[in-house]
This record gives sequence, structure tokens and C-alpha cells, in this order.
Amino acid sequence: MASGAALDPLDALSRGWRAWALIAALTIAAALPGFSRIPALDRDEARFAQATRQMVETGDFVRIRLQDEARTQKPIGIYWLQAATVSVSGAPLNAIWGYRLASLLGALLAAFAAFWAGLALLDRRTAFLGAALFAPGMLIAAESAIAKTDALLCGLVALALAALAHLRHGGDRRLALLFWAALAAGVLTKGPAAPLVCGLTIAALAAWERRIAWLAPLAHWTGPALGALIIAPWAIAISAASDGAFFQAMIGGDLAPKITGGQQGHGAPPGYHLVLLAPLLIPATLGLAQAVRLGVGAARRPRDDAAQAGVRFLVCWIAPTFLFFEAMPTKLAHYTLPTFPALALVCAAGLIAGAERRWRLTAAASWVWFAAGGAALIAVTAYVSTFMPGDADADRRRAVQIALIGAAVLIASLALMARARTPIVRAGAAIAFALFSSWHLRERILPEAREVWVSREAALALRRAGLADRPLIVVGYREISLAFETETRTQLLPFDQGAAAIARAPRGAALLLHCDLDTGSPRIAMPPYGPIGGEAITGLNYSNGDRVCLVPRVAD
Repeated sequence: MASGAALDPLDALSRGWRAWALIAALTIAAALPGFSRIPALDRDEARFAQATRQMVETGDFVRIRLQDEARTQKPIGIYWLQAATVSVSGAPLNAIWGYRLASLLGALLAAFAAFWAGLALLDRRTAFLGAALFAPGMLIAAESAIAKTDALLCGLVALALAALAHLRHGGDRRLALLFWAALAAGVLTKGPAAPLVCGLTIAALAAWERRIAWLAPLAHWTGPALGALIIAPWAIAISAASDGAFFQAMIGGDLAPKITGGQQGHGAPPGYHLVLLAPLLIPATLGLAQAVRLGVGAARRPRDDAAQAGVRFLVCWIAPTFLFFEAMPTKLAHYTLPTFPALALVCAAGLIAGAERRWRLTAAASWVWFAAGGAALIAVTAYVSTFMPGDADADRRRAVQIALIGAAVLIASLALMARARTPIVRAGAAIAFALFSSWHLRERILPEAREVWVSREAALALRRAGLADRPLIVVGYREISLAFETETRTQLLPFDQGAAAIARAPRGAALLLHCDLDTGSPRIAMPPYGPIGGEAITGLNYSNGDRVCLVPRVAD
């Protein structure tokens, strides 16, 4: 270890309750930008939130419905937690922040579990530094403010593997029960994802070390029985309610296409997740090259080297899962998130080891990676700013200004890292840049990018026109976020069904009709409708890249 004087601040921060409080504060600070101001995102977030809303509205907490259709993509866990956070918080049913609280709880669980895992695998200071680098990370921060499964899945996987790490150091059967409980909750959250990550970790570790005796407590019948007790009641209930169709649809309609091909256009070549590490792992990217060096060093040492045991565990947590998702045809950025707690821990270990051993070239490689990731974040923020109100010239000026501000903060962070003599100061500079980036993009830019929030702008237009409480028929725009912003009964129809639906609509019903972008006139032939004040709502449907124009009308 480095001299005690050099690491005194880190030693002080990592002790007692203050370590847990600081980790929680970093997690919350990274999640809060845009938490209540960014509307429900299409398509996944809006679908999860709307399905939960319908559970609360109907009191049916077994079947998952999205308007009039069964939703079979994911099990029940996230919907139950979202229903709980909405109910406890008192949030209005069409306020997305109440549903996002479930993801924030998942992120807090992940950060705490990362620290707890580090306490078993590394020393306390390294464990704290790793959790502090993970908590404000760009990907987990974004997922903590999106009402879907991934932050919660990350937390449950991290908890299961943290329990496994402590069990490896002589823990008792209670740790095995905690492992099985977290694993079962993970299954209720996202099906096979949690068993996949945990199973790959255990298999890789057993193959590397060639010893499995320490896993014996997991085989005691009480653990699997607890897991079955957590999963079985809902599984039996939904099978009975759907005549077995739920699980057939989930496996055949959601899981299998992701494994066999690039589902819904989300295919990408191997290397996709590796490239995205640069921006998405920030601030832990600062120690990524050192982490690779530690992992290679562990691979070269004897498999029974006790000094490398913690790094071996972390490598087995990361590498098999990462390789699996790189090989899978369907790729989305959040798929590798369950490996990020381990990545942050080994990056922290690398930062400390690099400072002790003066790995200057390795540190320089990490700084380059950090700078590249930071530049990517700045570019994304500048691009998103072009969807804020203004003409083309104003968009360009704004984008340049935002890029210059971001570049100045990035350069200042890198300069502080270069001058710093201790890992905690370097990590602090990286964390500050991550928090700034989250705030800049998600609090200052995204909420004001009105052109991409078509559903929010349409709902606001209906309220201004005094139509918010009337039945609503929407023709030519079918994003579920509009039903979430208005009411569950909102009809989202394709063009070929629009005229007939409007003909049957009650007098005075509100209409939103897809219109011609140049003339603002509705694009479908239909019975007469009454004009209503207000301009057409125009924007970009970012889910499919189409330009959108909607005009409000009243059915005659």
C-alpha cells in the first residue's frame, strides 16, 4: 500500500456511516438531473410506466396489460415496485417521477452492494473508491432515472454476487439464503438475466480456481426453496390467468429473437459494448487501463494465489458476461450494466495500484480513454441541444457554445488529474466531470428539447384547448407515452382505422390527427370535424426517426 499519509483522506472517507452516506449522496446527485422534468421516454419507459399505471387503476397485480393488450416482455417484479413507489410517494398516476423512484432504489442497492462486495474482495479504501466511482457513473445514473428494469436488475445481481463474495470468505448459510433471494428477485425483474450473470461468474471462477467446496452452502435445500417461494406464487397465478401463454410469449416473442438476431434493428458487431465503455463507465474509466493490467497480472499468477483472489472474482464477474453480450446479435447499451459494479471496483484497485507502482504509461492510456469518452458525451449533449426551440442558426450557435463549455470542464478535470498526487483527488475530478455531464445533459438540455417531446407537447396543447378531460382519439401517431401523458382510454390508431373510429366517436371528443408537415392539413379523409384553436404540434419521433405533425380537432 501507499504511505498512510498519502491516502489519509480516502481512509477517513471510507470509514463508518459516512462511507454509506457519501455513496448514497453520489447516487442521488447523479440521478436527480431531469428526474421529474424529462417526460416518459419512448418506447420502453412509457410502456413500463403505463402498464404499472393500469395495475394501480384496476387493482389487478397479476396480469400485465398495456391498454387492451397483454404485455409479456418482462415478469412482474418491476411493476410491483413501481406501483409501490407511486403509491407511497403520492405521485399523480401520469407523473413519471413516481415510477422512476423504483429505478433509483435499484441504483442505490447496486451502489451499496458494490461497496459491500468490495469489502469482501478488496480492502475498505478500495471498496469505497470503487463504489464512489460506480455511483455517479453515466450509465447507472441514466438508468436510475428511467422507469424500467435495468437499474433494479443491476442492484439485485450486485447484491447476489456480493453475498457470494462474502460466502467465499467463510460466511454461513444466511449468505446463501441472501444469494438465492436476490437471484429470485432478479428473475421476477428480468427473467433469465440474473441467473445468467451469476451462473457465468460461478462457472468461470470454478474453472479458473478449480475448487468448488466453498459453494456447498448454496446447495442446501433452503436456498432453492426460498427462491422458489419468491417466484412461484406469481408464476402460477399468471400461468393460470393466461393459460400458459405469458411465458410462451415472453420466451418466443422477446427472448429468442434477441439471441437469434438483431431484434427491432438493434443488431451491432462485436466490440459495441467495449467502445461504449469509454463514455458510459465515466468516471471509473479513469482507471480502466490499470484495471486491465491488474486482470492480466492476476491471470499470470498461480490460481491459488490468495493475494489475487479478489481480482480473480471481479474478472469472473465481468469477462464472461461481457463476452456473452458482445457475441449476442441484439445489442443495447444497458445489457452489460450488471458488470459495472465489478468494473468500478477493479478500476479503483487499478488506480491505487497504479499510484503505488507509478504506472505512468498505463495511467496515460486511461486518461486518453477518459478524454475520448468525455468528448463523446459533450458531442451528444451539443447534438441534443439542436432540438431546443430556435432556427438553424440559433441551433448551431447553441451547440457550439455547449460544446465549448463541456470541453472547458473536461480539460479542467484532466488538468487536475494530471497535477494530483493521490487517487482520491484524481477520482474526485473524474466524479465532478460525471456529475456535471449528467446535469448539463439531463437537467439543462433534455427537458427543453421540445422537438423530441411530441407526446408532452400534444398533451399540453390539449390542456390549453380545454380538451384534456374528453375522450381522445389519435390518428397516425401511436407512441404509448401519449396515453401515459393523457389517459389510459386514449385510442392510438393507424391511418387505416382513423376515419371509422372518428365516425363512431361521441360528439365533442378530442382528436389529434397526423397532418401534412407543409400545409398543416390532416392527412386522412374522414367525416366533418370541428376546428379548434391552436397551432399544429410538430416534432421528431426519435423512436423511429420520423417527423411528426399533429393537429387538435373536435369530433362533430
